[in-house]
Amino acid sequence: MNKIKSYFTLKKVALFACLLLCQQGYAYSDASKATAMANTANHQVEQALTMEEKIYGLSLFWKEVSYNFAYFDQVAELDWDATYIRYLAQVHNTKNNFEYYRLMSRLAAELKDGMTLVKMPAHLVKQYIDFPAIKLAEAEGKAIVVSIEASVKDRLPVGAIILAVDKEPVLDKLKRDVFPYISSSTEHIKLDKAIQGSYLDGYGLLAGAPGSWVDIQFQHPDGQVKNVSLERNMTGREIHWHASKAYTRREADKKASISFRQLEDGISYISINNFYDDEIVDKFKAQVAKIQQTKGLILDIRANGGGNTMIAEEILKYLTFHDLTGAKSKMRVHNATYKAWGKYGEQYAWARKYKSYFLDQAWSEVQPDVLVADDVPRNEKIVVPTVILIGRETSGAAEDFLLYADGADHLITIGEPTFGSTGQPLILDLPGGGTASICTKRDTYADGRDFVGYGIMPDIQVTRSIDYYMTNVDMGLKAARDYLHNEFKQGLPPEKKLANLN
Repeated sequence: MNKIKSYFTLKKVALFACLLLCQQGYAYSDASKATAMANTANHQVEQALTMEEKIYGLSLFWKEVSYNFAYFDQVAELDWDATYIRYLAQVHNTKNNFEYYRLMSRLAAELKDGMTLVKMPAHLVKQYIDFPAIKLAEAEGKAIVVSIEASVKDRLPVGAIILAVDKEPVLDKLKRDVFPYISSSTEHIKLDKAIQGSYLDGYGLLAGAPGSWVDIQFQHPDGQVKNVSLERNMTGREIHWHASKAYTRREADKKASISFRQLEDGISYISINNFYDDEIVDKFKAQVAKIQQTKGLILDIRANGGGNTMIAEEILKYLTFHDLTGAKSKMRVHNATYKAWGKYGEQYAWARKYKSYFLDQAWSEVQPDVLVADDVPRNEKIVVPTVILIGRETSGAAEDFLLYADGADHLITIGEPTFGSTGQPLILDLPGGGTASICTKRDTYADGRDFVGYGIMPDIQVTRSIDYYMTNVDMGLKAARDYLHNEFKQGLPPEKKLANLN
């Protein structure tokens, strides 16, 4: 057993930061409904939920959210009990399991949290939802075609900007048919996920009934406005994709857990794309000697969706001489007797301390973990001017990494706001094979600052441009190199500039 695995067995229960895709839906026109019904004949007939089962699933979710959800203050305008009553009436109008799960997804989205969601059973997604063979990405607030089936690349080229879907402007379409079903803590992630969509969970700008046709108005890279109609028939067939070389390379780069290269002017670049690979720490340590020979470091975690916080901690120990403080956590507490006593908090002095239980506002706090820098010998440290590149996909344990890094002055963040959602989900099994997830743990900076609901803001913000997908231009990386070059121009060696950290 290697050192890191041994360490895992001795440390207290790990915080596993989970990145869960938001479950959304798609609003069908009457024609699309007819197509979906016709398509049902090609699938195994589902076991229809009874009304009692539907009400039970709704009530179970409402009850567990009421007791456990950690972010009611971020949806202060939401009356959760009144919302339950409203949805209880709507459940009676659902005609099948698909409509029921769409309604449940919409209910979860009312809580505006990226880890509090309802996932539709996979067989329902396959039965009722499909896409044209197009991959979209968000940049500059627009829906960009980044990959498409090779056979239609001349009709809808890579780099095109989607302007309207079925004659409806993109933003109007998203507001009406997609946003209401997205469980998201942050507006920038809601937009990103709505445009990008999910082929597994069945949501997105271009989602619709299998076999139906979608009319797409787009702006060609040469500036012309054109239209194309494509069938939603991606599922179950082999597709030959066409994409820009830049997009293809970037997607391939994300698949490597860790990669390293030397840049000019004495800068090392290392990307760490997850914190769940147990070998990440050993792979990082293998590059330490090389990085120590350079004047500055760029650590790229833009594609890091999280994993095990302890792996993030182990790497960060190499980047600091000082102990660093991580996230502070708290979770709601229910005590039946205290709640009963709390009802009389206004009448009797002895009951006053229990009032928070009656109001469902009692919390238990967990003090932040402290990262002990001396666990790594000083001669193995890499304490040089360092830029951490962050972005919309930086989430979970990668955000925990940034909470620690906030305490080190020589670590600067550049890029986009992060995903902005972490915590501990409570998973519920729902009737019909779906699941619900409820965020039960509220993580903050050690000083109590929130980042869930906002994302961790970079010290220097660089907005992702369309060129990021179409060319080799990486403005985030350029900004990181420019920052380090400016640091070097001050003429002081890193050990002098960072003397205050020793």
